[in-house]
Amino acid sequence: MYGLKASYVSVAVVMLLVGCETTNSVPYKASTSNVISIQQSLQAQGKKVSLGTIDTAPGVDQDLMCRLMGPVKVAPGKSLTQYVKDAFQEELFMAQVYQPNAPTVINGRLEALAFSSVSPASWTIAMSVKSDKSSGYTVSVKYPFDTSYSAYNACKNVADAFGPAVQELLKQVVTNPQFASLAK
Repeated sequence: MYGLKASYVSVAVVMLLVGCETTNSVPYKASTSNVISIQQSLQAQGKKVSLGTIDTAPGVDQDLMCRLMGPVKVAPGKSLTQYVKDAFQEELFMAQVYQPNAPTVINGRLEALAFSSVSPASWTIAMSVKSDKSSGYTVSVKYPFDTSYSAYNACKNVADAFGPAVQELLKQVVTNPQFASLAK
């Protein structure tokens, strides 16, 4: 009898361990082309900037739910706006134009933030940027990615595609002809 109970317990433990799934997001990596664009716009002029807030426009929800799996988590302990801010700061830092106490402060606002996890899957993100020197401008991207029939894989693809979507969004910010005017 004891042997039978031990067998059941062993099978239950193995099934529990095998059945666990963990979704890990992909850390943000600065884009070389974005860094070069920033250097051409700001570093060539000797300009330094800092980054203020990145927030959401009224009605834009950053607590997005993916199917019935739960909220989209792109980085442990970070909101979507914090992720975008950290990514932008990394790009500016890598371009050697970021200075925490710079007189020019760039702020951003996510004007749209949504995704579709069904085909054709994509992130749609719009962001306005401005500074104390310029009223700024708005850019937007629709970043496509592969999806999956299973909710787990589709939602993992949503989270994994956020980093590249943010890279593309920041590319639109830093290659915009008005970017240099943010640091006049």
